[in-house]
Amino acid sequence: MTTEKLPFDTYPGGGRELLKLRRGLITRRVDGPEFMKLTGVTSCAYCGLDFSARFEDWLTMVLDHVVPQSVCKRAGIKLELVWSYSNTVLACVACNGFCNRYKPQENYPESISLSEFYDLRDRIFQERKKLIMERRNEEQKFFESNPWKSVPAI
Repeated sequence: MTTEKLPFDTYPGGGRELLKLRRGLITRRVDGPEFMKLTGVTSCAYCGLDFSARFEDWLTMVLDHVVPQSVCKRAGIKLELVWSYSNTVLACVACNGFCNRYKPQENYPESISLSEFYDLRDRIFQERKKLIMERRNEEQKFFESNPWKSVPAI
């Protein structure tokens, strides 16, 4: 495992304890502010966009399940783990969308301990962040090519 700093490191308990369960309500009005108060995190875990700096950025905020709900359901992982704030990060809609259908390529034991769940969460976050940053770089190159400018007729 890499020694790269993870967003969970700043969560209560260093990200290795079960936190309050999400209510599953509107991110910007309920879960987002509650998550921010609990963790002290105000920016996208992938690109660093600060949701507390500008209203336009605030509007792009989502809470992302790191270990996807579908993986937890398929593996029989307890709902309290998937819906805990300790399994979420703040993300902007762009980063969340770049890798929203991510499916890890591993098999899971029928019974998973809290420590094993957090190890899984950390691995998945690192894999997804790498994929998301690659997609962001591709999008930036495309944007910088000014695709909206007309091409002169030959």
